[in-house]
Amino acid sequence: MSIGKNFAGVIAFMKVAASGSFSDAARELGISVPAVSRSISRLETQLDIKLLERTTHRVSVTPEGRSFFENCLPSVEHLLNATAELKSSTQLPVGTVRISSTVGFGRKQIAPLLHGFKKIYPDIQLEFDLNDRQVDFSEGDVDVVIRNGRLEDADIIARQLLPMRLITCAAPEYLKSAGLPVDLDDLQRHEIIAFRLQNTGKPHAWEFDVDGVFTQLSLPYTQLFNDPELVALATIAGGGLAQIGSYQAEHWIAEGLLVPILPQYIAQGRGHFICYRRREKTPLRVRLFVDYIVEAFNAESLENGR
Repeated sequence: MSIGKNFAGVIAFMKVAASGSFSDAARELGISVPAVSRSISRLETQLDIKLLERTTHRVSVTPEGRSFFENCLPSVEHLLNATAELKSSTQLPVGTVRISSTVGFGRKQIAPLLHGFKKIYPDIQLEFDLNDRQVDFSEGDVDVVIRNGRLEDADIIARQLLPMRLITCAAPEYLKSAGLPVDLDDLQRHEIIAFRLQNTGKPHAWEFDVDGVFTQLSLPYTQLFNDPELVALATIAGGGLAQIGSYQAEHWIAEGLLVPILPQYIAQGRGHFICYRRREKTPLRVRLFVDYIVEAFNAESLENGR
């Protein structure tokens, strides 16, 4: 047996040597006195060295034991400090939360909330990455992911922030010249502004609800962008029709810069989700961030009557 496999014996010895008491060591370790004694006896047998002299009334460290204690002390203290720091990171609002979000929703909806979170939890560092690729939690470089669409992953916990509604839109000037589409087939004759998916490099298929059935259409495009903000700006400029997330489109529609098209076909049942790994003990810093974001969206929904 290597000494690495009897680390419990090393820790038990270090505690007894430091305190001069089996009972004090047992109390600090949360185990019985006989368990401490057995661990140290196994260590002595393994090393073939007497580390402690035991009598009825006292315990003393042998010269060999003192040398072993002094050699082990820096490493054991380092390990105990690392353990305490790790435990603290799961129980105190400290550490780093790494967030990955889709570009459009993250920029417009999540980023403005980060400052408020930092004011409440100044000791939690935030790393915020805007990226439309599908993030894999198993890579281990992210704690929280903001995703769009339908989620069918049993290994993550997903809490909806907002319903995801893609609104087909156009600028008033474009509709004056091109006319208003009357049905889905009519879309084929229009200029289409598309969004390119980062994962595949292909245009995002347009989404509709046709008689309660989720339907996707791949339409020939005249402009293609990899940023949803650019899609919206090109649409406002009169470049054609586009499907734009409701979180972006609603205020432009209210200002008269965009006109919703075919609202009866808006796809339902999708959402914007905040996701984190399903595990027995989620670090406090992650739980605090997720709860803060969810509560912020709940408050906004109540305020807006959603």
